[in-house]
Amino acid sequence: MPRWGGWTSDLTEMAEAFAAYYPERAEQMRAAALLGLEPTGDPAVLRSYVGDLGPWLADEYARVHGVKTPRP
Repeated sequence: MPRWGGWTSDLTEMAEAFAAYYPERAEQMRAAALLGLEPTGDPAVLRSYVGDLGPWLADEYARVHGVKTPRP
């Protein structure tokens, strides 16, 4: 959360900080935070992370912060 300017290992607090910047994805991140505390093996949930949330997060990070140069 570089734009937030802080860090916490509290997933609920981090989801709320995220929600301030991305209200359209807030509920999805809140749900992901809860599942981080109590994981599920539900294939539909896992597919939503792999097919939607994960790629969106990677693309948004690259858009906002740029792509890092690979280490040698």
